[in-house]
Amino acid sequence: MISEKKAILFDMDGVLVDSEPQHYRAWNLVFREMGFEMPWEPYKPCIGSTFPNLVRIVEEYTGKKINDLEAMRRSNKEKLKQVEAEEGVAAVEGVKELIPRFQEKGWRMAVASSSPKEQIASTVKALGIEDCFELLFTGESVPNPKPAPDTFLRCAEAMGVRPEECIVIEDSYNGSLAARRAGMYCIGIQNPGSGDQDLSNADMVIKEFKELEGLLL
Repeated sequence: MISEKKAILFDMDGVLVDSEPQHYRAWNLVFREMGFEMPWEPYKPCIGSTFPNLVRIVEEYTGKKINDLEAMRRSNKEKLKQVEAEEGVAAVEGVKELIPRFQEKGWRMAVASSSPKEQIASTVKALGIEDCFELLFTGESVPNPKPAPDTFLRCAEAMGVRPEECIVIEDSYNGSLAARRAGMYCIGIQNPGSGDQDLSNADMVIKEFKELEGLLL
């Protein structure tokens, strides 16, 4: 099955970088300025999805309409930079070593993330693996974010590969469901930093990124 594939579409947060705890801390810094805090459990559905989906979840949680979305985004960008400056960009173990080896093996690779394009670019550059990907694709450029299949389908289309030729690497329920709906083979990674995510939609579940070495090389 895997030997027939041509391309690997990587989610970013929780797959390439252990960033979900940082995102959660940054968002709660924003929320405190807005007059509330959001516990982990109601925040979890935001993982693997886009800013508009986060806004919807926050509005449902607080029962209040958020009027200035751009101010909210700007504040989050500032807070995330603050958190990353304090803690650094935390690469998932094995990513820096294995991504270049996947490229050498002949895999075509892209990042297909719900994060903004600017954030994807700065993250892979910080990891030193930006030249390994032929495409950095943001879910913010499609009408429907994960768990809809749009992100993966449009990314594959831009690469010129068919859905059935793609492997998706995901750590979230939203992402693994999106991959299944896209008709792509999905390998789920159980990242503790992403919470106890339901990965039952994945075709295979592994515990660590390093396990991809035996599967893809």
